[in-house]
Amino acid sequence: MNHFLATYIDFVQSAGFIFLTIIVVLITWKLFLDNKEDNYIEVVKIKVDE
Repeated sequence: MNHFLATYIDFVQSAGFIFLTIIVVLITWKLFLDNKEDNYIEVVKIKVDE
């Protein structure tokens, strides 16, 4: 294995790791953000006709 190939493999592994880390962080952030936004009770006025 020459130096160029080893450098290319290192670059691909580093880029893949960074990409996967960003994807995991964005998914986790989105899940927690959606959970906080939907975690409330809306005020509803109910009128009963008898």
